[in-house]
Amino acid sequence: MSRPHIAELLDGGAAPPAEIARSLADLRRINRWLGGAGVLLQILEAEARRARLTRFSLLDVGAASGDLAAAVARRFPGARVVLCDLQPNHLPRNGAARVAAAAASLPFRESSFDFVSASLLLHHFVDAAAVSLLRLFGRLARRAVLINDLERHWFPAAFIGVTSPLFARSPITRHDAVASIRQAFRPRELDSLARAAGFEDLSVRRHRPWFRLSLVARR
Repeated sequence: MSRPHIAELLDGGAAPPAEIARSLADLRRINRWLGGAGVLLQILEAEARRARLTRFSLLDVGAASGDLAAAVARRFPGARVVLCDLQPNHLPRNGAARVAAAAASLPFRESSFDFVSASLLLHHFVDAAAVSLLRLFGRLARRAVLINDLERHWFPAAFIGVTSPLFARSPITRHDAVASIRQAFRPRELDSLARAAGFEDLSVRRHRPWFRLSLVARR
């Protein structure tokens, strides 16, 4: 089955603020308990160790309410993390460095960050747009692009249906979770997109039982 393109409700920003807040809270629970934070920290730690970095900069694209950036800051106190999201009202107001911008038009110079990270973002885009984004992220990153996304599979779709009282309390999340899984990637697809974007030194990994995929694409 090829990847469809399905508009996700949280992207539009048109829902009532209280419903948006509920959906962002769902995403924080999903990231905490279903591999989002764990996968990002795992691949970031490996890349920082590989480059022998104790201090680094990271741009978190599609940061939403900033829970993953906060997890990075806790694990790596020397890290400088900048949050970016299309919707300014999703971003936290806790003093973190933050920018409201579309992923395709990020207002940064080339090689501005050691790492550029995007979690649960790339699947929102059709293949051609995803390749363009990866190419852009590669220009902004001095060391590597880190992608943490979903694996397209029947199991997570069934799982979110059964566990929606825990992880998808908002109707926005219930819609967007199914849409995300349907337009997620298989490993070979993610690998092909990265190679089409010009990366040669890359690795794609499955992370079970979370049905997450990670892409590390090095400069």
